[in-house]
Amino acid sequence: MFGFRKKQTGQTLVMMTGVLLLVTSLLFAVTDMGKHARQQFYLQSVADNAAYSAAVAMSRQMNFMALTNRALIGNQVAIAQWVGLASYLAMLDRTAENLETITSFIPYVAQITRAISMIVERIEESFAEVARLLVAFQALVVQGISEAQWLLNAGFIVELPLLINDVVSKHSEELGWSSYQGGGIAPFPALWARKTHSKSTERSNESEFFEDLTVKSLDPFSKSRSYDWVDLYSFKVPKRGGTELASDNDGSWDWHALDSVSLHKRRLLIGGFREVLPLGWGAKAQDERRSRRSNYGGAFRDNSMSSSLALGQMESLRVSQDSFSYRILGRTLSLSMDSVIVKVMGDEQVAYAKARTRFIRPSSLFPRTDSLIENENLFNALWEAFLEPLNSEEKLVLLGREFI
Repeated sequence: MFGFRKKQTGQTLVMMTGVLLLVTSLLFAVTDMGKHARQQFYLQSVADNAAYSAAVAMSRQMNFMALTNRALIGNQVAIAQWVGLASYLAMLDRTAENLETITSFIPYVAQITRAISMIVERIEESFAEVARLLVAFQALVVQGISEAQWLLNAGFIVELPLLINDVVSKHSEELGWSSYQGGGIAPFPALWARKTHSKSTERSNESEFFEDLTVKSLDPFSKSRSYDWVDLYSFKVPKRGGTELASDNDGSWDWHALDSVSLHKRRLLIGGFREVLPLGWGAKAQDERRSRRSNYGGAFRDNSMSSSLALGQMESLRVSQDSFSYRILGRTLSLSMDSVIVKVMGDEQVAYAKARTRFIRPSSLFPRTDSLIENENLFNALWEAFLEPLNSEEKLVLLGREFI
């Protein structure tokens, strides 16, 4: 008997074909997801680099403003030093001249005091001319720094978008980008332009603010040159002097200094000291001579006679100093003025990155002697750049932009 073979229908082949199609579809899907992930990671890196680069540039700009503000103060302090030193040498010259007159009848001593007087006189005359040139130079430097602040700040606002474009284009010319501030509300750098404000000494309140900072920055020699040359029981020779600042209505600054020395004697050997003989005096002004008494390190309080002579004979270095400007932080609401959000687009994908500049004074590196917390300002170059995650409000604003 012959057997019969079972008929094959091919159902397994059909099932395997379906499985292969499914596996192939999954493989393409996984490959596409990997490509999408790699592209997203790439776009995020570009956005991070662009945002951080902009924040670094913003930090450098803030530090530049802080350094130039301090340079303005430093040059003003230098002018005060030159004027004060010229006044001090003028006082020494007068003291040596008076000493020569007093000892003119004493043999041998007269020759010594005359030689000292001639030497001091030549030094004083030479330095007065040198001081005039140095003060004129410092005044020009102040004007140059003031102009540089304004020009570089204006140019920096224009360069910020160009910087972001340069960073993005270095990665790929095919990528698009845009940048925002204020949590994504305003285009960058619209708000950054209001982060700092220019102030001028032409306005009295703005001049007084900078005057106060400058006077507090004076060195001990300029603040007060007051000490005792001689202090015996019955006699004392106090030296008093200091340098002060005056400002005119047009915003120009003028430093003036006065130094005096007098002989004081006790009343009835047991009473207090009183001034009996002016020994030396000198006074210099940067531009305009002063006619009113001022403190000058207690000169008029202790050496009234010699200080009055100094004020009456005050000489001018004939160097005028025009008004100048400086920059401070704006007082308007922050609105994320110090941050930037960069959006990078490519192949229908987008990535966002946020960076900002912050003022940070680490107490371990730059401790304050008063132990107080220092708020952000434009007088210490302590601004740094940081990457930050987007907050919920910013995400909502940016999401809304996608549907506009």
